[in-house]
Amino acid sequence: MKFSRRLWLWIPWALFALMAALWSGYWFFLASQAENRIASWAREQEAGGARAAYTRIVKHGFPVLLRLEIQDLDYAPARGGWRAQTERIDLHLDPFDPEHAIFSAEAPIAIASADGATRRLDADALIASLRMRGRALAQFGVEADNLRLDDAAKAGVLGLRKLVLNLRPDPRAAGQYQLALEANNLTLPRPVRGFEAFGLDIDSLRAAIVIAHGAALLQGAPQDPLGPWREAGGGLRFEALAMHWGPLETDGAGAGRLDDARRLEGALALAVARPAPVLAALARGPDLDANAARALGLLAAGYALSGDDITLDLEARGGVLRLEGLPVRRLPPVY
Repeated sequence: MKFSRRLWLWIPWALFALMAALWSGYWFFLASQAENRIASWAREQEAGGARAAYTRIVKHGFPVLLRLEIQDLDYAPARGGWRAQTERIDLHLDPFDPEHAIFSAEAPIAIASADGATRRLDADALIASLRMRGRALAQFGVEADNLRLDDAAKAGVLGLRKLVLNLRPDPRAAGQYQLALEANNLTLPRPVRGFEAFGLDIDSLRAAIVIAHGAALLQGAPQDPLGPWREAGGGLRFEALAMHWGPLETDGAGAGRLDDARRLEGALALAVARPAPVLAALARGPDLDANAARALGLLAAGYALSGDDITLDLEARGGVLRLEGLPVRRLPPVY
C-alpha cells in the first residue's frame, strides 16, 4: 500500500523529467537544423558565385527561446553589384513555428556599391521578419526605428523616425507581389532637384504597390542590377500613394517602370489639397525655363483665388519629368 502511494507521487515527476528531456532534445535539434540551414545557404550562395561568409554562430535562449548570433556576416550577391558587412545579425526562431524567422541587426551595416561608394546603415531597432510556406515566400517585413543611412562620400544623412514595410505574394496574379510601405518623419540628405522649395522633411509617406514579375528582381546583372527585371516586363503599379511633404498633401495612383536608358517612365495622378502653394513652390525650381516658371506661377495665382482642389498629372517620359505637360526637370538614369 505504501509502495503504491509512493508510486503515484513519483509518476508526475517522472513525466515532467520525460517532457523536459523531450523538449531539450527538440530545442537542440531545432538549433542544429537552423545552424545547418544557414551553412547550407552559405554554400549554395558561394557555389552560385556570391559571397556569403561568417566567422561563427552562437546559440542562445535555452530552454524557452531560440536565438542564433551570426557574427561577422559578409554578403555579396553574384550579380547584384553590392556588398553588405556587419559584425552581428541575430536570428530568432519560434520553437512552435520554425518557418517564421526574425532577423535583428545588432550592429551597423556597411553597404558598398559597385562604384566604390560605401554607405552605413544604422538604427535604434532594425528587424526583418520572414515567413515561408515550404520553399515559397509567404510574407516578408521590415520595421525600423530611427533609421539612418549615411553616405561617406556625400553630405547629409537620410533619416527615418519609423519605417514599416511588408511584402507578400499577390493572390490576384501569379508572379506579382504586394508591397505596403509606411514611413514617418523622413529627412532627406539633400534637396531633390526640381523640388528644392519643398524642403528636406517629409512628414509621412504611405504606399500600396504591386510589383510585376517580382522574382526577376533577384536576377540582377553586375552592371545592370534591374535589367533582367525590366526585360521580364517588370514594373510598379501604385494602387495608393499618400504623401505630406512641405506644401504638398496628396493622394494618388499610377504606374511606373524603367525605360531603355534606365530612367523612370510612367505617370501618376495626384489629388492635391490646396494646390496654390505647391505650384508656387514648383515655379521657384532652379531648373525651370522662364516660360514654364511663368505658367506655373499663373496657375498658382488662379488656384489661390479659387481655393479649389486639383488633380495633377505627373508624367515621366523620354528622360523628362512633366507636371500638367510642363517640364519640371530632366531625369538621369537610376544607375
